Amino acid sequence: MQVTVLGSGTAIPVPSRFPAGYLLEVGTGVALVDCGPGTLRRLATVGVPLERLDAVLLTHYHTDHCADVAALLFALRAPRYAGRPPLRLFGAPGLQRLVDKLTEVWPWLEPRGYELQVTELRPGAFAFGGAEVTAVPIRHTAQSLGYRVTDGTGSVAFSGDADTCDELVELARGTDLFVCDCAMPDGQKIDGHLTPRLAAEHAERGGARRLLLTHFYPECDGHDLAAAARAVYGGEVVLAEDLMALRIG
Repeated sequence: MQVTVLGSGTAIPVPSRFPAGYLLEVGTGVALVDCGPGTLRRLATVGVPLERLDAVLLTHYHTDHCADVAALLFALRAPRYAGRPPLRLFGAPGLQRLVDKLTEVWPWLEPRGYELQVTELRPGAFAFGGAEVTAVPIRHTAQSLGYRVTDGTGSVAFSGDADTCDELVELARGTDLFVCDCAMPDGQKIDGHLTPRLAAEHAERGGARRLLLTHFYPECDGHDLAAAARAVYGGEVVLAEDLMALRIG
């Protein structure tokens, strides 16, 4: 299993970080976890063509996490992708409405030459690429989900945007890699997001083996985020950078 950071930033434009997006390669499956603006460009940069993309898992529907869904649907209408396997789109209830509204505004997003499968998830598990994916409600919006992916080689969890909640601890429980929101430095917390210390406290409580801090606002620049996390967490702390790849198992 491998996770590649396609975007470690936010809606605030900065030169070095694109908005949220992660490439997940697990078993026979290739998926995006979130699909913020620029995700498709980053996907091309790491050499993964759209022919290989099986699914998109959305943590929630803020623009910096899902705007490139529209770009993806438009791209897949190109004749070169005709006859490709179905694209599976996963998210909380409201996902079908999002797709319908996008298609209403831009009719040329309607699938052509391929099948789009939209699945609205409730908390629980489903199969993908030979792995088990568990969707967990997370405190951020009413439609926020975290994802835990487990196969024979290990496990990874994605918090999406998150605030303090016990569900986040359970999401991280015993994972080999916990990819967690760390929007602002300690002392500058904003509603709906975590700081490095808070993210690390959840990782420690859950017994995650490695913590990948991500989703950095520009206010994080100049702060020792890793040191703040290590003060309360005994595992390995990694600060996400765009195009960084992490192997699991």
